[in-house]
Amino acid sequence: MVDMFVLIVPPAGGDELQGLKRGIVEMADLILVNKSDGELLIPARRMKAEYTSAMKLLRKRSKIWIPKVLKLSSKTKEGLPEAWDKMCEFKSVMTESGDLIRKRQRQQTVWMWNHIRENIMDIFKSNLNVANSVNEIEREVGLGVLTPGHGADLLLQLFRLGVQENKL
Repeated sequence: MVDMFVLIVPPAGGDELQGLKRGIVEMADLILVNKSDGELLIPARRMKAEYTSAMKLLRKRSKIWIPKVLKLSSKTKEGLPEAWDKMCEFKSVMTESGDLIRKRQRQQTVWMWNHIRENIMDIFKSNLNVANSVNEIEREVGLGVLTPGHGADLLLQLFRLGVQENKL
């Protein structure tokens, strides 16, 4: 979890805007097209234009911040000051609006639930009834003998039985 999600993309990576990349692009608060120099300057310009167009099609995540697309070069340092300025602008806008605090509060809640999920899985997997049967049930699910839902139901029943028998 971060305050600002910056996506750094190469200038010539084929069809960067395929559905596979869409999820991560939607999360970006700032997209930087890197290596925008030398032979890659023209592909970097094209990539910047493609990402700028794509960002217009995605649903807005914030009412006050529109993700920006910039090109830069760490070699020539071109675009670095502009990228830093956009990062500072993002922090200022998000702080002044209260969105940064709200985002951090949501992240804290997500972290809490992730921690609970991890601990519950540890408890679940350490249950003797589950531990004794999980490999066979996984094998049967993998072979198609059991559906994933039925396999999960069986493991949950074994877990509950273990808890009732105090076999955590």
